Amino acid sequence: MNRLPQVFSNGKAFIPFITAGDPSLEITEQLVINMAEAGADLIELGIPFSDPIAEGPVIQEADNRALIAGTTTDKIFAMVGRIRQTCQVPI
Repeated sequence: MNRLPQVFSNGKAFIPFITAGDPSLEITEQLVINMAEAGADLIELGIPFSDPIAEGPVIQEADNRALIAGTTTDKIFAMVGRIRQTCQVPI
């Protein structure tokens, strides 16, 4: 099911961003749920990578912390699967 048309149906949306795994996937999971409960229309979940040259220093540091904490793409998708069981806000 595509949730995006509904998100932008009134022409604007609240879309917070968070880097997955910073400081941990457990905290990221709770923060995503909290963002949805606080009214986020869509949540942008950043997937950390080792050479984020297109990002500013804040996101570069968040990516580095997430990678040091052991965050992987597989773990992120597993986390999103858990979130999706109770939260229908697009991620």
